[in-house]
Amino acid sequence: MIVHEWTSETADQHEEGRRLGAHWAPQLLAARDSYLRLFLQSGVSAEMARSIAEECRTMTETHAPDVAEEFRGVAEGSGLPLTDVHLLTARTEILARMTPSMECSTVVYVPDDATPPRTMQTWDWHETLSNETVVRRLHSASGARVVTFSEFGQPAKIGVNDRGLGLHFNILHHRSDGSRAGVPVHVLARMILDGARTVAEAVEISRSVPLAASSVLTVVSFDGTTPEAAAVEVSPAGVAVLSAPRGRTLAHTNHFLDETLAAGEYSPYETTSVPRYRCLTDAGELARIVDDRDRALAFGAIPGAPISVRARPEQPEHLRWETKLTVALDVAHGALAFAAAAPADVAVAEWRRVGMADELMSAGR
Repeated sequence: MIVHEWTSETADQHEEGRRLGAHWAPQLLAARDSYLRLFLQSGVSAEMARSIAEECRTMTETHAPDVAEEFRGVAEGSGLPLTDVHLLTARTEILARMTPSMECSTVVYVPDDATPPRTMQTWDWHETLSNETVVRRLHSASGARVVTFSEFGQPAKIGVNDRGLGLHFNILHHRSDGSRAGVPVHVLARMILDGARTVAEAVEISRSVPLAASSVLTVVSFDGTTPEAAAVEVSPAGVAVLSAPRGRTLAHTNHFLDETLAAGEYSPYETTSVPRYRCLTDAGELARIVDDRDRALAFGAIPGAPISVRARPEQPEHLRWETKLTVALDVAHGALAFAAAAPADVAVAEWRRVGMADELMSAGR
């Protein structure tokens, strides 16, 4: 997988969207076509996908107008119809109607001293999708500076801001998914990165919008003295918060941990969520490792660890998942550190770090 970098030149959301859309038009078009293929393989027609995208467009314009303005710019710059830009952002909501997907393992250690949380996540997604992704440095309309990894067409996924807050992102599945129109979970992630300084503020934002699909946003914060972390499980049926005590490790994969929401769990496929969760909790001491690459290497060295997901060639194309990224957050300095590889492969992969730009740069990369 190729991970590109892009740096915004302006806090004008429409202009930044236009600039991004013009520069990355081939990637956006390829992403649109790839997702339409996946939707069709999953039993979702292009007509149905675009209908759901239009629902999400209305909700985004209502609850996240700054993000909606960026999308209008992306459509203008790329030449894609505005509905198709929203389709890329709403891929979770579209798939939730028909075919749940499995992705991601997250672990966080919350120190009992005045040091920031230590984190690691794998991003697992379809083998044939999103082989070009992007880390964006952006200036939000709120004044926050954000660094976020995402697929092309999404406003955010995993990321940090310059206010001491970071966010990991795992998909969940609930029987209420698709029961109503809602703000896409990737838009919610951007709203949190744009607007929150603390875990409590992230929870407040999560509770403030209607949702059409489920996810868990593992939020970490550090104000210079106090580290905090919580797994915020969101779904159309409600929001649950699982806080991590100081001196403890918090892990999450792709099943609900809140008992009430877990009663509505929905997963039609065989999933490795529980074995991956047990792997993280059994090896929780490794999350204490201070250096982010060493932390990833330690988890990758666990023999046969299921958190390094490998595509199974005997499965249909739309059911082959693999680990595409291993990433850690540095909320103290506003940076992502990552390798485009599973934990088991970090030792032979390039480990990169992308932080806040010291000044507005004149071009993206």
